[in-house]
Amino acid sequence: MEYRIGRVIFALGIVALGIESLVLGIPVQRLEAYQKDWPYYAEAGRAVGAVFVLVGGALFVDRVAKAAAVLLALVLLGWDIGFHLIKLLPTVSVGDHWGGFAETLAVFAAAWVLAALLPPPDSRGWKRIAAWGVPYGRICFGVALIVFGAVHFIYLDFTAKFIPDWVPYRPFFAEFTGFAHIFAGLAILTGVLGRVGAILAGVMYASWVVMLHIPRALHATEQAPFEWNAVFVASILAAGAWLVAASFSRDSGRDAGQNPGRA
Repeated sequence: MEYRIGRVIFALGIVALGIESLVLGIPVQRLEAYQKDWPYYAEAGRAVGAVFVLVGGALFVDRVAKAAAVLLALVLLGWDIGFHLIKLLPTVSVGDHWGGFAETLAVFAAAWVLAALLPPPDSRGWKRIAAWGVPYGRICFGVALIVFGAVHFIYLDFTAKFIPDWVPYRPFFAEFTGFAHIFAGLAILTGVLGRVGAILAGVMYASWVVMLHIPRALHATEQAPFEWNAVFVASILAAGAWLVAASFSRDSGRDAGQNPGRA
């Protein structure tokens, strides 16, 4: 169940990011980090947007889905190293760029896990690399969650301001979600209650989409594209968490002699 829901929502989220970039002529916000003063800003945004629409659509087609997931993972890895890591390293003790690095790392990891889960398994060439999404993509996702949790505590007041006004004790919930990220990340990394931790992380992100991001996007004016981007990325993170949960189900299914591609 986690596999099917995660795959559909993940693919729809990638398509939505692509449409936003294609229509607005902007890079994929939060993930791509292409600077406005760099050459061919709008052209690069529309080109990547078109690629995301095609790749996201291909994730629905079994015959090409694995190749599409691998391509997406490679693009995201390139962005994380070429854009985010370069910004992060000079300020590693400050924390300003940890969030963007971890967000892109998490989406990269989810794409890699999806590539591993998609049938058919194959030990040759790039498909063997795709299979490394479990466990290595799963490890990357767990690390990203721990970074998210740490960022929540580093910027606790800022995080609390994002919680809707009708929620009481907003600093408490900012801390709670920080701990939730860290515990889910540790569960995924250690494998102790890994599936449960991943499922609950996905539920947490999905609740943010409904209670936080969609209302903010509906009431936004000038920042509407950025707020809708938050809807899409949070949905992708929820889907990614459920795909990670499916990878634990696949491990159990393999032990029981079931088809690992049908987690």
